[in-house]
Amino acid sequence: MSPIQIRAVIFDFDGVLVDSEPIRFKAGSQALEEIGVSLTWERFMRFWLGRTDDAGLRALLGDRFEEDGKRIVARRNALYEEWLNEVLAFPDSVRLLRRVPDGTRLAVATGSRRMEVERILGRLGLLRDFHAIVTAEDYARAKPAPDPFLAVACRLDLPPASCLVIEDSLAGVTAAHAAGMPVVAVDRGRGALGLDQATWSISSLDNLSLGPAREVVVSPTGRS
Repeated sequence: MSPIQIRAVIFDFDGVLVDSEPIRFKAGSQALEEIGVSLTWERFMRFWLGRTDDAGLRALLGDRFEEDGKRIVARRNALYEEWLNEVLAFPDSVRLLRRVPDGTRLAVATGSRRMEVERILGRLGLLRDFHAIVTAEDYARAKPAPDPFLAVACRLDLPPASCLVIEDSLAGVTAAHAAGMPVVAVDRGRGALGLDQATWSISSLDNLSLGPAREVVVSPTGRS
């Protein structure tokens, strides 16, 4: 059986394309601290990583979310907006964007808000690289449901199996599998769990490319 030809590469945003997760953690932990809730990095990675703010806070707060959730999300958003200019792109992600074969569609599927994503990508000069950007406003069910990735495939008018997903969380890997898409997990060394469930798991996007037949090529040594 011939390898599937990859027609699109779908990037998760936070932790894959841009190094925003430490700042998201800082904003979330400060907002929660104001109501007396402590957020450790481990709990952030377990409950919030790869999810929308609502989904992450529901997992962290349980029944208390109904009372405090909206206020905490609003406070977290305000803090994060103050610090958006601190967010930088991962160099290996930018290198991958530059070396994908001509004609490959590029997309983002994220649980972040459109305002955040477009503001960061615009400042970094990357916004026009993407043919589709799907954010938290664009679907009903967040990762680990497949909705974000299926929304991208629909916008690109491509079969899901021809779309390669790049993720850094178990929720994202699960969502990609549910969408019927091959998925590469990039381990940024920050304690994410379950990345071995991806189709491929790598430590740098320099280890990933598309071959002459648009097949996925994973190198043990990487490439620049």
